[in-house]
Amino acid sequence: MNDTLLFADEQDDSTTAAGELSGSTWKVLIVDDQPDVHNVTKLVLEGYTFQGRQVTCLSAYSGAEAKQLILDHPDAAVVLLDVVMETRKAGLEVAEYIRSTVRNQLLRIILRTGQAGEAPERDVVTQLDINDYRQKTELTADRLITAVTTAIRSYRDLKVINDSRRGLHLLAMSIAHQVRNRTIAIAGFANIIRRKELPEGVEEYLETILEESAKLEGMVNDVTSFASVHMKEVSACNVRELLERAMERVEQGLDASHNIQWKLMTPDQSILVDPELFVEAMGAILDNCVDFSGNTPTIEITVHPERLSCMIEIVDYGTGISQADLPFVYDPFFTRKPDGSGMGLCIVRRVAMEHQWDVAINSVEGKGTTVKVVIPRREMTGVD
Repeated sequence: MNDTLLFADEQDDSTTAAGELSGSTWKVLIVDDQPDVHNVTKLVLEGYTFQGRQVTCLSAYSGAEAKQLILDHPDAAVVLLDVVMETRKAGLEVAEYIRSTVRNQLLRIILRTGQAGEAPERDVVTQLDINDYRQKTELTADRLITAVTTAIRSYRDLKVINDSRRGLHLLAMSIAHQVRNRTIAIAGFANIIRRKELPEGVEEYLETILEESAKLEGMVNDVTSFASVHMKEVSACNVRELLERAMERVEQGLDASHNIQWKLMTPDQSILVDPELFVEAMGAILDNCVDFSGNTPTIEITVHPERLSCMIEIVDYGTGISQADLPFVYDPFFTRKPDGSGMGLCIVRRVAMEHQWDVAINSVEGKGTTVKVVIPRREMTGVD
């Protein structure tokens, strides 16, 4: 086919064979209020294959139809999404629906518009996690094929990663269950033996067994928490209230010898997050700040609202992290604490991945550590 957009009579989607939707083809959703765009797109993709699988095109002519189509086909690989349909920002609302409501991070979104004057590409792509952005006037047949190929390849790779993570999750949960059962049995038998009259010195060994069993149980709990991290429901939450919950959680785990000086500086700002996961992640960061800052630490928490994001900056003035250790702080079981499991920052990274946050840690040994968490703002942007 030459590098020209052709027009043909519209085809009824009902003629698509049911077998084509079973996973043997790549599903491409076409969302546009202009029938000609559907016709041309189907014509261009007719006969196209990627890794031996053809494309099945499914059509929606409005934002409302698109949302239902996305629910009906959660395994779709690509959506070619018009911006302006029944409203000026109907397409952006569909993109927000995909990422935030349905929480489908695999579906590749190619935004198509003929009226991009009020929507800078950077703003649209960053705020709504758009994977490609094209003006209809520039999207020739060859360019459309290239864009779809890139999107399908990305979808394929992400799906492999997602399936692997699911398998690791099941493996981790299974191992944790088995280890917990045996740990409980060991501790139980040790307690039974303690009730009997014992030779001198044996009691000390039993205490060690019980202490180590308790540590192992704590490690199993941390692994279970890590494996269970999954964003359930995001909602608009007040960032100050969530940070105060995280601070309270940290204080509850400390003894009376600690006296934390909190410095919380934040405007009245809302963020779109899973509140429980946010509190868990912030609590893990604050735990680390406190653990390496002595009994009277000063912890500064500053929220910086920005146009496209909200940055949370956490600063402590403790012992800091050596440059040799810094590359490993997210690794499972890496810890500088004598009684730690090393899973805290690992969980932080997992929560950040679920939310698509950016996390950066800078530290100077002997002076302290700064952690920056950048949370994208998922607000609607008007588009012509």
